[in-house]
Amino acid sequence: MPIGDRQPAPAAEQPPPELPRGIISSRFKASAEEPAVEAPRGLVSTRLRPSLEIGVRPLRCLVEDGQVMLEFEVDLFNSGTAPARTIVAEASLLNASATQDQELAAFFSRSVPAGEPLDTIPPMKRMTMTSRVVAPRTAIQEYDVGGRKAFVPVLAFNAVYEWSNGKGQTSTAYLVGRETNGEKLGPLRLDSGDREMRGLGARPLPVGVRR
Repeated sequence: MPIGDRQPAPAAEQPPPELPRGIISSRFKASAEEPAVEAPRGLVSTRLRPSLEIGVRPLRCLVEDGQVMLEFEVDLFNSGTAPARTIVAEASLLNASATQDQELAAFFSRSVPAGEPLDTIPPMKRMTMTSRVVAPRTAIQEYDVGGRKAFVPVLAFNAVYEWSNGKGQTSTAYLVGRETNGEKLGPLRLDSGDREMRGLGARPLPVGVRR
């Protein structure tokens, strides 16, 4: 779900790749006075340019007969040395699977949909938003875990932004599941009727784009 309303220039003579099956994409909007989440640790740029980092904190998952909703808090942190302007961002939900790397690469290479740009983020400042993605049950890949139906969602983010003499992109993805206070996350149940799940955690995946 994008956060801005700016349409990037189309790639020369190349149509945008199709969104793979199983990815649900939607724009997201900023919410007022949301508490900040901890930004991912990273290098601070020494050049006069912005550098966006994306952190996420899943809040709850609502499973219903016809759809699954995942609500989350996302943090955009400018670790650079110049303001990030004309920021447009998008979040997508897909299934953890053997083809997730190819699906993520296709999502990261797409043009971010047009939308109202976010406000400028000054150097070493952050913007925190609460949003959600909703997927029909038919798009959710179910797994059998000990005789129970479960799923493992992946939240992907793609943000483009500008500064005085350039353009940048930050894309990243997180595995989401039940927090176990260990290295691994627990899968989310699908077989117990309508239910709300909290106590979720996220782990970054070793994929992404930084430029």
